[in-house]
Amino acid sequence: MLDAQTLWTYYPTNAFPGLIFSNPICITSPPGESNRLFVLEKHGRIIVITNLMNPTRTIFMNISSRVGVDNSSESADVTGEEGLLGMAFHPGYATNGYFYVFYTGLATNGTSGLHDILSRFQISSTNANQGNSNSETHLIVQYDRADNHNSGDIHFGPDGYLYLSLGDEGNEYNSLTNAQHINLNLFSGIIRIDVDKKTGSLKPNPDSESAATTNYMVPPDNPFIGATNFDNLTVNPSQVRTEFWAVGLRNPWRFSFDPATGILYCGEVGQDQYEEIDVIKKGGNYGWATFEGSNSPPSGVSTNGQPIPQNPIFPIVTYAHGSLGGPGDCVIGGVVYHGNRLPQLRNSYIYGDYVSGAIWSIWYFGVSASKPQLLFNDPGMSCFGIDPSNGDVLYAKLNGGNNSIIERIVSPTTMPAFTASKFSGRYFIASGTNGPPNGNYSILTSTNRDTPIANWTRISTNPFDAQGNFIFTNPWVTNSPIYLYMLQLR
Repeated sequence: MLDAQTLWTYYPTNAFPGLIFSNPICITSPPGESNRLFVLEKHGRIIVITNLMNPTRTIFMNISSRVGVDNSSESADVTGEEGLLGMAFHPGYATNGYFYVFYTGLATNGTSGLHDILSRFQISSTNANQGNSNSETHLIVQYDRADNHNSGDIHFGPDGYLYLSLGDEGNEYNSLTNAQHINLNLFSGIIRIDVDKKTGSLKPNPDSESAATTNYMVPPDNPFIGATNFDNLTVNPSQVRTEFWAVGLRNPWRFSFDPATGILYCGEVGQDQYEEIDVIKKGGNYGWATFEGSNSPPSGVSTNGQPIPQNPIFPIVTYAHGSLGGPGDCVIGGVVYHGNRLPQLRNSYIYGDYVSGAIWSIWYFGVSASKPQLLFNDPGMSCFGIDPSNGDVLYAKLNGGNNSIIERIVSPTTMPAFTASKFSGRYFIASGTNGPPNGNYSILTSTNRDTPIANWTRISTNPFDAQGNFIFTNPWVTNSPIYLYMLQLR
């Protein structure tokens, strides 16, 4: 891994000058495509940006008549949590044209009140840049008593199954007591379903609201299938919501898979004191409402009658609210960067805070994460995404609601190309191109990214020659720990 924390600065720039959006809430693109980007506007429009080098904004599909929101005024509804919230393209989208959306709206069975709705749509048979709004097929329609904590992020995992995040139904302080239950409704967790109804998948258990339809099945390896015990309490396996993949989440606002590793990262919005980043694992219990982050929840949180989570999984990152002297109040889950224009951030997870505007990067090492590195501050982001044309990190900047833009993370700093690798099991090789003539850089190494720079080991000085190139070899120690390498300006 290349670390350049002593060299780089960052700032946002408008990714698509001249294009504005209304309360953008999701940025996504179809699998395998590199020249289209889709942006969800909360009040019910899906926007497609075509030709990213010379971008054009077109309405792909408008279902605003079906979407329920907090405030009909788009300029006044910046902080509302209802609306069109998530979109994912089927892995076979190129041939079947299927895409899935999550929104809050009215049920079609005459039931009053807003519902959480997961639906499948298909593109127009004659226009690839037009969704067919008449092709809607409901998968989940679930009554929701509150207007917040709807989550609604959806992604297909590397296993081909559809994942959906759902909050604890809303209000505050777990007042609707959905936390730590796997046998009630689909709240307070992440679910995983089989939209293709593959051989071996199972029918979902019915519930009192008939939230599940016949339009999906449950993967046979979902963790709570056949469960008779949860949190040391007996449960009836015929009542278990077998769709659950992970539980104990309050408001999982934006999650993403690292396409290189399959790791699922999630931003989990806290109550009054702490925000967190979680790595979501099969069957994981993330502690809400017994824990807020890795801490006891604030006074007022309802845990009466709630099962106590057993072996909860604590966050890889947690930070305090501003009232406690912390750097933010509302985490926005991010993405892992695999682009080429900012090599010093490659493989890092980039996320932010809506209130303070802080945007950080971390590296996750399988057990723990590095200390967050602050990139810059830009309040008002609602979601992160990836530019499919080059891997750049994008985020939605809400501004005044209907005057929102999509920002791109860039850096004015330039540095030489730098690669490091093990060679023939015996040597470490570092190489660089386009560097400054006659050196001016050093190569440093450490086994811990959080080690102060002064304590890193210098293994080479002034490596670049008069043409700006270098190759440096060093003996490789067999079974050594993972080393980190830094190219440091002298």
